[in-house]
Amino acid sequence: MKYNVRFLILPIITITLLSSCVSEKPVLTPGPSLFSVKGDSIMKNGKPFFIKGVVYVPAYPGFLPWELEPLASEAIPAQLKASIRKDMAGIRNLGANAVRFWGCPAFCHQAVKETEGLHFLQTIWFDGAAPDFQDGTYKASCKNYIRDVVDRIYSVYTDSPPPLVAYVLGNELSRESILNTDSLHPGIKAYKGTYIKTEAPVTATEVFLAEMADYLKTYELMHYKYQNLITYANEIRTYDIIDTPFLDFRSHNAYSYAVPYYLPRPPTGSSTRTHFQGWIELVKDQHPGMPLLITETGLSVSPNAPHAGSPDYGYGGNTEAEQAQGITQNITDILTAKRPLAGVIVHEYLDAWWKYGLEDSYTQDPNDIEEWFGIVRIVKKNGWYETENRPVISAIRALWE
Repeated sequence: MKYNVRFLILPIITITLLSSCVSEKPVLTPGPSLFSVKGDSIMKNGKPFFIKGVVYVPAYPGFLPWELEPLASEAIPAQLKASIRKDMAGIRNLGANAVRFWGCPAFCHQAVKETEGLHFLQTIWFDGAAPDFQDGTYKASCKNYIRDVVDRIYSVYTDSPPPLVAYVLGNELSRESILNTDSLHPGIKAYKGTYIKTEAPVTATEVFLAEMADYLKTYELMHYKYQNLITYANEIRTYDIIDTPFLDFRSHNAYSYAVPYYLPRPPTGSSTRTHFQGWIELVKDQHPGMPLLITETGLSVSPNAPHAGSPDYGYGGNTEAEQAQGITQNITDILTAKRPLAGVIVHEYLDAWWKYGLEDSYTQDPNDIEEWFGIVRIVKKNGWYETENRPVISAIRALWE
């Protein structure tokens, strides 16, 4: 969540025609999934599993996410592989049990496989600013990308089911694009697929997500004999115009500084009295009986931004001590909310120097708020890059271990 663009910028996906089209009625029965949902909880092997996660993008200086994503493991430099393995261990040592990936190479899944006790959520990113989500060419490109992501995961997990909590199918579709799509297609009010159907009148954008989810479930089942959970990451700017009760659980990206910024009368929490807790309780109250996962929350320590401080902190301008205090407060707000949530994912593990391309990736811009959300900092050392913990690491570990 932010005031300017933070989405991963992926390349235009080449649309290919597959000779093996997805059947409308697969005859296979899904293999047993590790994860399911029940009431307010995500379940692992039938027991409640509270998500303690961290967003991870493996883009060290000199590397871009969209260039790394399609690379085979043997094409990734040894130094970067070593850093990814070290980062997965660092996330696990934090007390986390899950990592949220965006577009990532298969080697990231291999690193999770090698890290005992770590699971993952896989984001399937769609261009959230596309003018029409019902455009046929756009939908074909999205399905092509779905296939790429699923195939990449199962290229690593050839002998066992992946420890995949869920696919995050779409992230923060823009308000303008949602409204435009819905106005262009007022007659699209329902969807009935093989595995996904809508129970009540829905919008054209919601039908788009239902269609993509049905395609994902069908493709994964036909080719790999499994079906994993699917969610969509909504946010405060669009919570009132898009909903996904047809998916397995609901997810929201939620940031403390955004609540008073976007809501004229921000709610306060039942326990901590913060606006952040008030907001997540408001969202949860709207969806009782279905898990709600906070798929992102965090604070930037960018130096050249207005300072806001406690209790809502700011979009940038936070000290490292305030980052620790604020994220600790966010997690506490979730743990003490009046209705139980399914977990929280902290944005993000590494500082993101790469936001504006390869040249930009070699330096950290003090004016770019988006480059400073990391709970570890990147430092250049011995011709490569290492990480150093910010104070927030020990603060989170105290809550999660």
